[in-house]
Amino acid sequence: MKLRVLWAFLLPLFFLFSCKGDKPEPVRLGEDVCEYCKMVIADERFAAQVITKKGRVYKFDAIECMVGYYNQNEEEIKRAYVVNFLNPKEFIPAEKAFYVRSPEIRSPMGMNLSAYKSKEDAKKALEGKEGELLDWKALRELIKREYKFSH
Repeated sequence: MKLRVLWAFLLPLFFLFSCKGDKPEPVRLGEDVCEYCKMVIADERFAAQVITKKGRVYKFDAIECMVGYYNQNEEEIKRAYVVNFLNPKEFIPAEKAFYVRSPEIRSPMGMNLSAYKSKEDAKKALEGKEGELLDWKALRELIKREYKFSH
């Protein structure tokens, strides 16, 4: 009987801890370093993260760094997240976000990419600005074509 009670207690704990690694970690500005370009993360509005299938969290200072890493390591990645430009404390699954590329929204690595939770938010951010609206698939293709980094 005691063994059943022990298992009833331990089993939920096992599942709780085995699910660790699905959620992004807070960005520590001025401390966290981009996994791809090795720059210190200074502006959380452009930050991104990937979580590997082994549960490791890699942080990035710019969306293009994360996507470059993602494109090279897709088979190892469990989840990818971008920061909502309009709410820098909120992470969005990268494949569900909408992206704006505009020279009027300057990002750390120069591709001037920002991420938004909805297509409407992205369109509003682009209103009156030069630039383009991208989904995850189009963003990945753009990075494959234009973001040349030696890694």
